[in-house]
Amino acid sequence: MNDIILSTQNGEPVASSRDVAKRFGKEHKNVMQAVANLVAENSAAKSMFHPATFENRGKKYPMYLMNRDGFSLLAMGFTGKEAVQWKLKYIAAFNAMEKQLAAQHKEQRAVQDANIQSAIDRVIEARKKLDENTAFLDECRKNREDSKAKYMQVKALCGEFKAIYGQHCDTVRTMENVVRGSQSFLTNAIDSLTIVAKGYPFYAALMDSLLDGLPAEKKEDTTCSKTD
Repeated sequence: MNDIILSTQNGEPVASSRDVAKRFGKEHKNVMQAVANLVAENSAAKSMFHPATFENRGKKYPMYLMNRDGFSLLAMGFTGKEAVQWKLKYIAAFNAMEKQLAAQHKEQRAVQDANIQSAIDRVIEARKKLDENTAFLDECRKNREDSKAKYMQVKALCGEFKAIYGQHCDTVRTMENVVRGSQSFLTNAIDSLTIVAKGYPFYAALMDSLLDGLPAEKKEDTTCSKTD
């Protein structure tokens, strides 16, 4: 099995026509012609063979990269005792690499899932903080308007109510800045989630659920970076 050289193409193991020709004692040009005939005879075979090149003494020459199905189709025509041995070696090599790629994919998916979950948690926390600060800002604005009304109505105590009104105005301005900061934090969290999760089947539904109930203008602010 160690004699077999495989690489990857489109996420699957492939063998080169050049290496196959060498192992089975064939002329590479004859193997190339055999592949060309298979592709010409059946359009389904096109997905099994990928045109490629190799370099020899500074010049590039054509070859094919074939997946397991392409190799099996091509090797059907190879006979002899040694041919059988090489077929078995290639089958073992394909099995080993497919197992290795599956393990790598599983590990990568686990890391990806963890990154997505972490990003989701940040968006949820940012959304929660934004909602809390927005609700408090609304309350502050109501208190400001109430104090303003009292200040306008009670002239005798205008100094006292003017001071209260001023305090409420300061609180509102402070909370407006806090809400803007929370909005920015949510936008950044969504950007991070977009980087790790965009393209996954659940992405659109996930974003809809996380932004559900958000005022239209704020939702546009947080989603503008996703559509740029």
